[in-house]
Amino acid sequence: MHAGLAFLIGILVTIAAFLFFAAISGTTYYGLAVQVEVTLAITLTIVAVIIALIFYVGVKAQYRRVKTGKEALIGAKGVATTDLKPKGEVRVLGEFWEATVQDGEIANGQAVEVVGMEGMFLVVKSAEQKA
Repeated sequence: MHAGLAFLIGILVTIAAFLFFAAISGTTYYGLAVQVEVTLAITLTIVAVIIALIFYVGVKAQYRRVKTGKEALIGAKGVATTDLKPKGEVRVLGEFWEATVQDGEIANGQAVEVVGMEGMFLVVKSAEQKA
């Protein structure tokens, strides 16, 4: 898909450049007036820019971080809603989760960071704690 869009952009820009140079040199093709050649060249350039923006957005989307599932949760910050001794409840990304502390205990209201997941339970550590 991306290769096809890139190819289309190249074709449109090439035709637009050809029409611009033809209009500048005064050459007419197929009986087209110079004004028509310039209008076509501008239109093709605008279409090529729009397709290039779509191409850019598509390529950029491929390199974004995953926003769902286990991959999105690991590394996310949250807050403990109960004391974790070593199990309790935390709120991460707007959702309440049962969690287990990796090391030690975490008090209610303390910031936590998700370091893993075991089934449907999160493994957390204190957000101030260094790895």
